[in-house]
Amino acid sequence: MKTIQLLRRLAAALASLALAGWLVLMQYDPASLATSTRMAVFDTYQSLSPRPYRDPAVTTGTGVVYVDVDRASLERLGPWPWPRTRFATLIDEILDRGARAIVFEMPFEWPDATSPGEAVQEWLVNPDLDIEQILRLQEAATDLPDHDAVLAAAIARGPVVTSFSLTDRQNALIPVAKAPVTSRGGPLADYIPARAGMSPSLKSLEDAAAGNGADTLSSGPGNDDIIRQVPLLERVSTTIVPGLALEAVRVAENARGVLAFVAQPDAELSFGRRPGLQRIVVGSKEFPTDADGGLWLHYTDAAPNRSLPAWKVLGRHPDAARLSNAIVFVTATVRGSEAFVTSPLGDIPRVEAHAQAMEQMLLGHYLWRPDWAQPAEQVYLLITGVIVLMLLIVFGTVWAALFGIVAIAGAIWGGWFAFTSQLWLVDPALPVIGLLLAFLIGSTMNLMRRNMTDKFIRAQFADRLPPKQVSALARNPSAAAPAGRTSVVTALSSDVRAFHRVAETFGGDAASLAKLVNHIHEPMSKCVLRHDGMVDRFVGGGMNALWNAPVERDDHTVQACQAALRMVAEIEPVNRSLEREARRAHRPFIPVSMSIGIERGDAVVGNLGAEHVYDFSAIGGAVNEAQVLQRLSRRYGPAIIVGAVARDEVKGRFALLEIDQLRLDGRLDPWRVYALLGDPIMRANPKFKALEEAHAALFKSYAARDWPAARAVIAQCRQLSGAIPTLYDLYEERIARHQITPPADDWKGVHEIADLLSPAKSRVAIGKPEPAELGDAPV
Repeated sequence: MKTIQLLRRLAAALASLALAGWLVLMQYDPASLATSTRMAVFDTYQSLSPRPYRDPAVTTGTGVVYVDVDRASLERLGPWPWPRTRFATLIDEILDRGARAIVFEMPFEWPDATSPGEAVQEWLVNPDLDIEQILRLQEAATDLPDHDAVLAAAIARGPVVTSFSLTDRQNALIPVAKAPVTSRGGPLADYIPARAGMSPSLKSLEDAAAGNGADTLSSGPGNDDIIRQVPLLERVSTTIVPGLALEAVRVAENARGVLAFVAQPDAELSFGRRPGLQRIVVGSKEFPTDADGGLWLHYTDAAPNRSLPAWKVLGRHPDAARLSNAIVFVTATVRGSEAFVTSPLGDIPRVEAHAQAMEQMLLGHYLWRPDWAQPAEQVYLLITGVIVLMLLIVFGTVWAALFGIVAIAGAIWGGWFAFTSQLWLVDPALPVIGLLLAFLIGSTMNLMRRNMTDKFIRAQFADRLPPKQVSALARNPSAAAPAGRTSVVTALSSDVRAFHRVAETFGGDAASLAKLVNHIHEPMSKCVLRHDGMVDRFVGGGMNALWNAPVERDDHTVQACQAALRMVAEIEPVNRSLEREARRAHRPFIPVSMSIGIERGDAVVGNLGAEHVYDFSAIGGAVNEAQVLQRLSRRYGPAIIVGAVARDEVKGRFALLEIDQLRLDGRLDPWRVYALLGDPIMRANPKFKALEEAHAALFKSYAARDWPAARAVIAQCRQLSGAIPTLYDLYEERIARHQITPPADDWKGVHEIADLLSPAKSRVAIGKPEPAELGDAPV
């Protein structure tokens, strides 16, 4: 039992440790496990509920379109790479349509290879050309326009934004800044991750452009290749630069700079308040950001109105009218895999991430990971985890599982509701996993403890309780807990009268004596079990039994009395069997008779053995009094003697005769004791009624010291059916003694127990107890 208790504590400790460990993982995120889980949940949100496409031009007046040099454009206008002069023409066509800004998503890092000057450089390495031919080529190239210069001139004619790429390869290049980036509340450099180097567009193009932004995309907090954020600000060494989408807004708004608001941690404690970037202001527009300047993307499904093939712009197709008053991104998806990225909805053109970020910025549609989200997730796990552990410990796995299902469903619904209605990114997965982990560990340990408890209960009580009570006790093992508790019990004590004289007939035959004890105990214990009692212990030829412990039963005293009557009836077959064996062994036969005492009262029940030797039993007044009654049974004659408390509980159901009043330590009133003679059928028998009335008259005369009247009633009782000669002999002795030595003046018929138990005054009858023959009434 001690091991089971330790296992219970171990279950609580391990489950609590798992819960605490998971909370630590959520807070400190070793190996980015928590972040990866969160990102998977947020990606699932987007795949299940993508942003409905709304054209910003309808609600804000500013559209977002990207012009794509796609395969159809190549088929109509020529192979890739296109000369920069064609891009210059593209710029002019877009500006003619009234675009608010043009944004080149792809950097122009190298000079145009189709430009005349660059082509001459290729010819110069040809060994077949002589000096004269080389000079003629150089002279001809001088008279032709430089393609990059043509593009720079086109860029200078309008609000055009060039792009540059950031890299982790170290270099000393610094982006060309077109507008200042300032901050309030703290330095930006503390929160924006630094990149080691960059790959700019040609300086002539950057100088001509109205804006210059980083074309980087981000997986957000995740460490995979799924694009979830567009950085609005980036850092190259110590220089803060705008992202492409933010720079496009600045150019379109004709803003003079970018203002970022930063929150510093309070006294080095950032729990519940997110330090870092809070929002970015450009002109009249304000954009919330993540702590490192990232903007969460909420993707839409593919929207045909978002893109326009380059051939339609250059061919002045009517669809090009959509460029009016729009921020136009220019890209070339024919570049291959570098022009595509992976989103939560699948692979998309790289430029589309920038375009969708721009749509969100214009529409004011922002996914948001609130500052309180992670603390709320941790608190939710802590509260629900503690409740689950308490339910596991107190009520068991089923109630804990039911609550866990409700808590998990609530977390999932809460996260989904927050996303779909508020655009909040709240993660239910980590609290759910933590809750499941604590539950699985706790319930597994509970199962081990329950199996061990079940084995222990069955090992301890399989032979002491009826099977149905063993099963009930296995379901509720707390009833057999080693800690003592007070319970109302009915105690039964039985013994073989003059067992030592019966045992003497066996001489040194130990095996036969043990067999005798087995023959007696077997039917007696079955009677107890048949009436839902517990066999407490065997002592020599005697047995103690309990009712209402460890498994409770309302009518336990009735069951004890029925078991006692059955035990008396079962002794006859035992005697017949013993007589046959005695004859075969040529051994004297002494009939076995029983003495049984029954009393009801409070007792302390529990483990009354040692800490390492479990022994469920009971101690208390009722147990002691039952043993006293069993010993007194030999003096009174009847086999079953019942105490006053037990008699009051069953008096309307059995044939009970008052036989004495005793003085018992701890009781103010006399302790009345009764002979249990039979079941309700006997109680209804007129012969028993006559005997009951005669006994009442006897005790009335005896208590009144009317000795002649008492003798007369005793003589009358001896003539009645069911008379108890041994009891009447006892009272004849008492009357004779009182006539010689009269009792005290305050005597009311009460006797000392010690007088009855004194060996000098005890006349033990060997053989059958006094019968209660009342015609055909069963005993």
